[in-house]
Amino acid sequence: MDKMIMNDDEINRQKEEQRLQKKENFTRRVKLIRNVILAGIVAGIGIHVAVNWEPPVPPTKVVDDFSRDVRTVWIEELLRPLRYSEVTFEMYSNQALLINLSNGRILFSHHADEITYPASVTKIMTVLIGIEHSEMDESVVIQADFDALWWAGAMLSGFGPGEVRSMSDILHGIMLPSGAEASSSLAYHIAGGEAGFVALMNEKAEELGMTNTHFMNTTGLHDDNHYTTAEDIAILLTYALENPEFRAIFTAQTYELAVPNSLGHTMLSTLFNTIDSNEFEGGAIIGGRTGFTFEAGRCLASLATNGEDEFILITFGTPTPDLVTNATAHILDALLIHEYFFNLHR
Repeated sequence: MDKMIMNDDEINRQKEEQRLQKKENFTRRVKLIRNVILAGIVAGIGIHVAVNWEPPVPPTKVVDDFSRDVRTVWIEELLRPLRYSEVTFEMYSNQALLINLSNGRILFSHHADEITYPASVTKIMTVLIGIEHSEMDESVVIQADFDALWWAGAMLSGFGPGEVRSMSDILHGIMLPSGAEASSSLAYHIAGGEAGFVALMNEKAEELGMTNTHFMNTTGLHDDNHYTTAEDIAILLTYALENPEFRAIFTAQTYELAVPNSLGHTMLSTLFNTIDSNEFEGGAIIGGRTGFTFEAGRCLASLATNGEDEFILITFGTPTPDLVTNATAHILDALLIHEYFFNLHR
């Protein structure tokens, strides 16, 4: 009897164990199925994200029109030429314009667009026209109204009437000692006279955009209708210096004549013959054309270098109360201005 009871208890215990085992197996299967389903969901989401993912676009700063305008003003202010009221030097000249030829930047401007008289700075155009309409080995007969030139107080280079000279002699005679008889002879040789040559000068000025310039003669002797501006001469000189023959003549300090004229074998530059030294702190003047009439004052178009860049300076209107006090004022201005800006921008 006890054995049967024990068997029943054992049977019941075994049944309970089986029931618990089934329950545990069922729970395990449910968890497994759930995990598989969750893994599938996660994988699906991952694939969807991977396929449709795009890198985020970084935020951009919106620059409004005001900011652009302010920036433009700052840049223009930084690059604009200095005015005379902003520099610490004093000069004699009434007009001045300094340009860095290497980048075209205007460094200094004072009444540069004001119409004035160019005096013998005119001869930059005279020589340029001569170069563009001739060859250096051409022969030129000296012909000019010497009496008129003498009474007008024009500078002469020493050639005599009827002499035959090379074009090189003539052009150096115009540029270096500022020979008016050489200018007249060039006009007769190329254009049959002053009027025809002046027409070529004005045509070239128009071609170059020298809108405030008009020539009446080859020498720069005063005429109310013979005028220019520092800006226009800067345009002319910038263009002319690109011509190797012009550059060589413009930068020559002396010129040796194969056959001497009335002043000797050697022609001297009115610029370099006037100063003890063309050097200044930071650089040197390497070329130039001076000019003077009582109406124009003392004028100078100069070329200088700091060893790397080249600069042109145009100065007009140095007052001339007498022939002695301000005889070199235009050159002093050039040395002063070049040195000031060379050291300012080092």
